[in-house]
Amino acid sequence: MKKLIMFVACLVIVFCFSIGSAENSSDKEDYTVVSVNGVFNIRGITPDGYSMTDVFQDGTTIGASFESTDLKKPSFVLVISFLEEYANVERLNDLSEEERMNLIDMDPTLSENIETMETEFGTQVMILHSKNPEFDFASFVTLYKGYEVGLNLFPGIDSEGSLTEDQILQAMKFLSDLEFVPNN
Repeated sequence: MKKLIMFVACLVIVFCFSIGSAENSSDKEDYTVVSVNGVFNIRGITPDGYSMTDVFQDGTTIGASFESTDLKKPSFVLVISFLEEYANVERLNDLSEEERMNLIDMDPTLSENIETMETEFGTQVMILHSKNPEFDFASFVTLYKGYEVGLNLFPGIDSEGSLTEDQILQAMKFLSDLEFVPNN
């Protein structure tokens, strides 16, 4: 009887361990990592129903597209560009208000009302939501180690309307959860 109880206990332990391992491995599969020229990695959990569909590099610009299988849902495009004039800037938080305005002036898409937020990791982000009916989008921009990191959100291909507040909040959550991991 004791052997039977020990055998059942061992089976329960093995079963619990295998479930825990499966959960950990599925968590790792949810992470998306974009390497930025060996300087740092951007790591985050891809939103439910989305996958990274394209990673591209054009000179000093690196990008990654995230698409949903539901073509009514918006697409995300992560764009990372090195800016020589900000080479010594660690984060957007390190810039004065005037320097942030200069950064905005460099980017013609950021010509409308700008809001700011702070991510869970304490990183400041500038936010623009253009409500132009011909070209609706939201942009979220920050700096890290001299790189401008932008997350652009566009309505889905089959979407019949503008971006909703829930979609913008989802993009803000995705951005807020991104982790910048230096390669030392």
